[in-house]
Amino acid sequence: MILARHADALFWAGRYLERAETISRCLSYAVNSITGLRADEARAESELLVKTLGLQEELQALGPLDSRPQLVAFLLSDRENPGSLLSAIVAVRENLRSVRDRIPIELWEEANSLYLRFPFLGHENTPNDLHEVLLMVRRACLAISGVMNEGTRQDEGHAFVVVGRMLERSIFTVGLLEASFSDPRGAVDAGRMLRLTSSLQAYHRQRGDSADFLSVVHYLLHADDLPRSVVSCLVRTENCLIGLAARAQALDLARRKTALLRAHVEFGELSAAVAEAPVAALSGFASELADVASDVQIGVAAPATVTAPRLQFLRPGPFGG
Repeated sequence: MILARHADALFWAGRYLERAETISRCLSYAVNSITGLRADEARAESELLVKTLGLQEELQALGPLDSRPQLVAFLLSDRENPGSLLSAIVAVRENLRSVRDRIPIELWEEANSLYLRFPFLGHENTPNDLHEVLLMVRRACLAISGVMNEGTRQDEGHAFVVVGRMLERSIFTVGLLEASFSDPRGAVDAGRMLRLTSSLQAYHRQRGDSADFLSVVHYLLHADDLPRSVVSCLVRTENCLIGLAARAQALDLARRKTALLRAHVEFGELSAAVAEAPVAALSGFASELADVASDVQIGVAAPATVTAPRLQFLRPGPFGG
């Protein structure tokens, strides 16, 4: 039986690891896409990315993003932004550090190496080799993921990591779809959604045609052979929670909610709702995913802290629980 504090740390390590990879991928795309745009277009693209990542509140505290360096500083190295790449990398290391006696030494070395290699930049600085930095982060995240999947015991601890990653991934995908539908410019870019989910090649290999917006939405929701689709994430989450459900009532509740959400996707109920009112349907679905994350958090929390769970969407609490 895994200790509550260890389960909590591994759950958040999974979430932060997924977040670090997502932010590096999104930032790399954004830096390329806003190059050459007019100031108003670049600002709109930057704000859309921030909305996709669920960081509107943090952006309001900072003010509007009027330049490319501001966007890079906000998402790359802003210590005050819990959704920055730097914050995610620090959190991965801190959570894994608290469970070093449960994880392979190779896993700790990969996470610590990423932390030591990442440039601790100030707000005014943009690295000249930004693309190389982001590529390094993505490769390091994949290396950490590989050790987690292939070098660790497939026990409760591993299940909590997977649950954290799959919930984070599905929340991002739903947030991406919601932001795309609610873009005030009315510019729905199917290729953008595929690139931000690393699904472009997979989509074209299966469909063999140009990316149609509604077809891509269906693909990102329903494709059971795409690891980043919502239904794939929910299936993996549910399978892990089946083995964890006996641990706490809240985890069994999370399992049942996950199964219900999966059914909504598999049987087309979500697609039907999206066809009628896309933003409202996707926003509600994202809230339900956040509820599942909160139930998992309650299920792994120590009894003294169950009364104050970290209800969270994309803004976690203190490192390591």
